[in-house]
Amino acid sequence: MKTDKSIKEITIAAINRSVMNPENWLYSKVCVEDKSTEFVLEENELPIFEIKSQKAKTIITTRRIIEKENGNLNFVSFEEIDDVVYGDFKKQVNKPELSKFRIVDMYGDEFDFQMETGKASIGLIKSVNTMLKLKASL
Repeated sequence: MKTDKSIKEITIAAINRSVMNPENWLYSKVCVEDKSTEFVLEENELPIFEIKSQKAKTIITTRRIIEKENGNLNFVSFEEIDDVVYGDFKKQVNKPELSKFRIVDMYGDEFDFQMETGKASIGLIKSVNTMLKLKASL
């Protein structure tokens, strides 16, 4: 069984191999620290990727996707994710800086979380997809 630390290292390495110009991202960042100031995490749970906008704060951890928006907290565990829908922005001329991606859990419930569009979306997509692959292999 992989530790949260090794899961974080594998996922961040996958993100770093795929992203371009993370210094130009407006709302997103890879979490180098092992704690979150915005969210209460479970014991040994580590932050991997976060999106902070004026409207919401979202974090991808070694166990969950969590978002705070207007005082409401939503989260879904990677072990319960059945499908992820990111949307297609490549053909849009005036795409927004922020959009939503949708998680469908194994119970059929749907959760929408914020994502930064453009090059920063690759970091989010890579973090979620890598986490899903790692959880499937455990």
